Amino acid sequence: MEIRQLKTNDLFKMSKILKKMGLKLDTKGKSQEQLGAELVMSAIENIHLAQDEVNEFLGDLVGMTGPEFGELPIDNSFEIIQKFKSIPGIANFFKKAGQLMK
Repeated sequence: MEIRQLKTNDLFKMSKILKKMGLKLDTKGKSQEQLGAELVMSAIENIHLAQDEVNEFLGDLVGMTGPEFGELPIDNSFEIIQKFKSIPGIANFFKKAGQLMK
């Protein structure tokens, strides 16, 4: 499945997800790669706190609803998550989403 390009509205959605998960971004002295890696790990640990929102977000990236995404076989959803993590500039995307939480 192909993932669409990230849009401005995705920043607001991700900011809401990060807030619901209780994630705080400490960007001082960290590269985009370090920040992205830390954020992905923290998000995975707390994903259950925003399951519906995450399903909606990821589903929208591939043209399906959140409930449809939630019903995908594990291999398919994992492939989409891996593609999402590999989007060029993803660390900057998370950094900007985190800045919206302040």
